[in-house]
Amino acid sequence: MKIDENLLKKIALAIAGLILLIIIITLITSCGKNKKYNFEELEDRLIVLTKNYYEDNKKELPDEGKTTSVSAQHFITDNKIKNLKLKTGEICSGEIMVSNNNGHYLYIPKLTCNDISTKTLVDKLTESKNLVTTGSGLYKYDDIYIYRGENLNNYISFANKIWQIIKINSDGTLRIIDTTRGKSVTWDNRYNIEKKMKSGINDFITNDINSRIKDTLNNIYNNNEEFTDDNRAYFVKYDLCTGKRSINETINNGQIECSQIIEDQVFGLVQANEYLLASLDPNCSSTLDVSCINYNYLASDLAYTWTITADADTSDKVYRISSSLSLSSASNSSAIKIVAHLNKDVLYSSGTGTLEDPYIIK
Repeated sequence: MKIDENLLKKIALAIAGLILLIIIITLITSCGKNKKYNFEELEDRLIVLTKNYYEDNKKELPDEGKTTSVSAQHFITDNKIKNLKLKTGEICSGEIMVSNNNGHYLYIPKLTCNDISTKTLVDKLTESKNLVTTGSGLYKYDDIYIYRGENLNNYISFANKIWQIIKINSDGTLRIIDTTRGKSVTWDNRYNIEKKMKSGINDFITNDINSRIKDTLNNIYNNNEEFTDDNRAYFVKYDLCTGKRSINETINNGQIECSQIIEDQVFGLVQANEYLLASLDPNCSSTLDVSCINYNYLASDLAYTWTITADADTSDKVYRISSSLSLSSASNSSAIKIVAHLNKDVLYSSGTGTLEDPYIIK
């Protein structure tokens, strides 16, 4: 039987092509394993390897609100990388943290390479040189840190927005407020049976029914034009303090506002006591003291902005900010500035915290 020479040539070419492809893949894989990295490149490489690992081991991913980790050494043992040695010779060790934040996974490497180590933004902010006991700046109160005063270096760029850091919570998460003036919305415009009019109900949630402002915050979080899934991975759930406050109240440590909480929320608004506490004026003590506009980065002349705090003595009034704190019918329109909490392990990349040079996270 005569053999088709053209067919033989095609088979030979196909085999040669396959062999060449295998050689190329082997070379690429080998280069990936043997490549030497600088510190940031090694961090990035380990993130990629960790994501690939969990693609094949989805059952090992953490439950919502939980964090797990993979040792960097695992990828040497698994023959995915040759060693953890930098170009400059330092030997590294560490782990890659994996957090499940509201169903979105955040991968953060934590490495130590001799004298070089991963620095979180919290590490950067709480350096002793950044803390103050007088004047404007970051104050330490037991296990929390609070920004007070004006002209602060507390700006952070994230998700194509400029935020300001309100405080570092006791669990290490960062409480931030969006500086962007959001659209004007009503806090609530439902019919109030007590007032016999649509002046709104100043309960953030009533019998599992959301206020209008709560629905608005939910919609913003879920809007893909506002935030990507990668952005959402950085936000951690927290308990909203929705306790109501009277106009003569002088307790400003959050005890009043946090007398009522709504658990496991992603977005909220600034609390009335946070506005008061931000002022360094000694005459700022009770809720409506006008002197609270002094030395206060949260005071703004630009627009009325809603707080999350309602009036304890009425059923339809809520506090809002425009320089001073004032009461307003919930059915009025004011801007909103989102308050959220960032994962405690976010890494510092660059920046000094000024508006012109905000902190950048990796």
